[in-house]
Amino acid sequence: MFGQSKWLSKRDKIVIPFELTHNLIIMEVEVNDTKLNMLLDTGSDKNLLFSFPKNDSIIFYDSRKIKINGLGNGEVLEAIISDHNKLKVKEYLDDNFEVLLITDQDISLVNKLGIPINGIIGASFFKDYLVEINYQRQKVILYRNRQDVILKKTKKYTSKPIEIVGDKPYFKISSEINDEEILDIKLLMDTGLGDGLWLFENDSIRCNQKYITDILGRGLGGDIRGKKSRVETLELNNFKLNDALVSYPDSLSFSQLDVVKGRNGSLGGEIIKRFNWFLDYENKKFYFMKNKYFDEPFNYNMSGIEVQHAGSIWVSEKLSFAKIITSTNEFAYDNSHDFKYKFELKPIFEIYSVRENSPAAIAGLKVGDMILSINGKKAYNYTIQKITNLFQSEDGKTIKMQIERDEKVIDVQFKLQKIL
Repeated sequence: MFGQSKWLSKRDKIVIPFELTHNLIIMEVEVNDTKLNMLLDTGSDKNLLFSFPKNDSIIFYDSRKIKINGLGNGEVLEAIISDHNKLKVKEYLDDNFEVLLITDQDISLVNKLGIPINGIIGASFFKDYLVEINYQRQKVILYRNRQDVILKKTKKYTSKPIEIVGDKPYFKISSEINDEEILDIKLLMDTGLGDGLWLFENDSIRCNQKYITDILGRGLGGDIRGKKSRVETLELNNFKLNDALVSYPDSLSFSQLDVVKGRNGSLGGEIIKRFNWFLDYENKKFYFMKNKYFDEPFNYNMSGIEVQHAGSIWVSEKLSFAKIITSTNEFAYDNSHDFKYKFELKPIFEIYSVRENSPAAIAGLKVGDMILSINGKKAYNYTIQKITNLFQSEDGKTIKMQIERDEKVIDVQFKLQKIL
């Protein structure tokens, strides 16, 4: 055993449900008895906390200040490292949980993903037991009897050797880029990356002529910019994916990081989710089998705008029945004997980036525009995931938006355009 985790279950497996959003694994956990939503990330050698539930607090132990670097173009961040904390996930307990508290910057992923994300669980979670990630059932399953499970459950799975460097897993896959020779590329397996494939440009790996420049994501250091294109093929053993999307992050985003020698990029959730996995860190081997997501097309945002949460608004609804509702986000108001009004907190959405020369940019949309409705439906009835799905849906689809800018209501219309 590598870590300090404890097995509290009477069974030989622990089943942990997760929410899959933007190709990311979000689990409910407890850190020092406080409930949090954490992103499960094979690509992080550290456990991170960068936000806390409202009106709640957590006590941390054995703390000291450090400086850290992160993806993005931002500056070095100040953090507090804390030891001997308690992480509990179902019947899994790590009572020597080390965590980095990011204190000098608001990294609120809830704005980008639409659900509260308080932090990241990294490599320590994967070390002690065999871990199954079943994207199809949205379950993470820990197994205590590693070898028995491997013999029984992985007969139909394909195996692949991995290299563990700095507690993070790397493996090689084959890819044909730009109609050129097939290259063997070394990738970090990164469940914390929503995109499918990131590659670092060099003398042999170059983005082709057909690409768009965009914000690829957000790291601890700020927004990560780069180019988005496609690769001809991508092969994991005998599994072949065609026309997969690929992102080439700006070299400035990685200038502060120590990139492992020979690493060519990262394999992220958009591709990883197409398989169900067994992760065997102790024997340095992964097992995988394609699932129902395997044949899904590689779609991207054809609108040219990125949307984020910008607070909440109270919305009223008339009720025709006498029922009192009280919760954190909603309550009912008795206005007469015949009906009541229900008031519910709903999200406000704003545009936080606009890609140059995109359909949305040509239509006149700008950063900071507040979205009132999309295709005749009030914006607050959407989620960020549903908006993302709409913008990825169909080349030529008409999008009608009503936005508010400088206290003026503006109607905008454009068509989704597939460039890649």
